Amino acid sequence: MKNFLIGFALLGLAIASAKSYEISVDSVSKVGDIQLQPGLYKVSVDGSKVKFTAENSGKSVETNATVESNGKNKFDNTALETVQANGVNTINEIDLGGTTNKLIFK
Repeated sequence: MKNFLIGFALLGLAIASAKSYEISVDSVSKVGDIQLQPGLYKVSVDGSKVKFTAENSGKSVETNATVESNGKNKFDNTALETVQANGVNTINEIDLGGTTNKLIFK
């Protein structure tokens, strides 16, 4: 009975911990309604909320995104789709490595 409870508790912890992804931002970039400074970020997703946590400072910011599945093959790596217009770098999409999901920012 004790082993069952321990196993159940560990399963609960595994489910509760959200999967996170790492990205590198090379220049000041707009994503959704926020701005990211250059650096490494841990990205976590909870429904439509996307949280970016700077690895050097630990500071976090959040924005909204639409989560879509390509329904086919898993992405090999986490990758950014960006566009630069009028000197502003904007992240439009993040493909989440190891999943078929991508985050779309408006």
